[in-house]
Amino acid sequence: MSYGYKKGQPFDYMQYMYSFVQNPIIRGCIRFNGKLQGSKLRHAIEELALTYPILLCKYKVQKGTWVTDPHASCENLLTTMSAKNDFSTLEIDSLLTSLKIGIDLPLKIYWICGEEKDSLCIIASHLLCDGRGFEQLLYLLAELYSGTEIKEQINRDRSFSQVINRFSMGQKIKILCSKAQKRSSTKLHLPLNESSRTPNLITRQISISKLEQYHSCTNEYKPSINDILLAAYLLTLHDMFQWNNITIPCPVDLRKFSTDARNSICNLTGNYYCHINLNDNSTFEEICREITTQMHTQKNSSSCLKEPMLLHILYRILPLSIVKELLSRAISVPITSYTNLGKMDEKLLVFQGVSISNAFIATADKPVPYFQLAASTYKDKCTLSVCTYACGKSFDLLCSVVDKICSVLENL
Repeated sequence: MSYGYKKGQPFDYMQYMYSFVQNPIIRGCIRFNGKLQGSKLRHAIEELALTYPILLCKYKVQKGTWVTDPHASCENLLTTMSAKNDFSTLEIDSLLTSLKIGIDLPLKIYWICGEEKDSLCIIASHLLCDGRGFEQLLYLLAELYSGTEIKEQINRDRSFSQVINRFSMGQKIKILCSKAQKRSSTKLHLPLNESSRTPNLITRQISISKLEQYHSCTNEYKPSINDILLAAYLLTLHDMFQWNNITIPCPVDLRKFSTDARNSICNLTGNYYCHINLNDNSTFEEICREITTQMHTQKNSSSCLKEPMLLHILYRILPLSIVKELLSRAISVPITSYTNLGKMDEKLLVFQGVSISNAFIATADKPVPYFQLAASTYKDKCTLSVCTYACGKSFDLLCSVVDKICSVLENL
């Protein structure tokens, strides 16, 4: 295998550990205003696999390595489906497809062909990449389809070293000795008790201009779009379930620490932690201000690197069996969580000859009572999504939660 892909990374293994709770998958949907050309799409996928041979590999858990599947080809990465004008059901079914670790290839592309318009539904194993890495895959696929010059430098390095090597030994020691980030002392979870055998997808869209307007109107502090979304989420949890003390992990892209890692297709995600105390008199502005203050402090710190550094040190010096035992005790999937997958760059996500009407990214399907709100933005629309196994009244409750968040944001 070329490009050193045979060696697995600690983050790959950590995502495997998460698979005992959830199916670690990143999902993306791109809706077009017209028809894609089959020859160009197939050629783009072939070039994508040549650029990243790991796409034709399978992850072997026992050794923590990626191994080339001698029987796999680019044809295995693409499934073509015919549909009439209304093909939303096919989109959802494709997005919620499962990828089994060690059995399936880490990427699957569904080309849904309508009579006048097409969609691409792409799912990737979280062992392959995180949300930012997934975006890079989409950009490269678009550029290869278009046959244009590659704008973004191709980065085949999947290691955490590309982030941490920019720090001196003294800085690394300081990070390792920093105070542990505060986590939730209670495992708050939504009152969900009905579960189905297959996952369901909830999506809602809000106008990003509404959030930008609120951002511009706050004179004393300048909350980010993420701060505003998170404030609406926490206020909703308080109003609907009377939660007064909430700690939410907020994923952070560790590529921010190194320009060399900017375009890497791998897992380079850490966590900030937002801790908010609420009461019946708490206002949206108060919550948002506190979130902005906490995020500002953490963004100006490198403490979010401590946990990834410890993981990589243990992975490098200990046998995999011991690493597995330690991780099973030390890490856990948050029961209630949030992730912002960022804003897709419309200048990079361009398929020549056919415009895009909408695009979004969603995350892992969660078993009951786990719940994660995901946000992703394309052009002027922010899509809030939930992948869940909840059904019946539990599913209705989650719909109500997302609707309430949208209502809070629309009434700012």
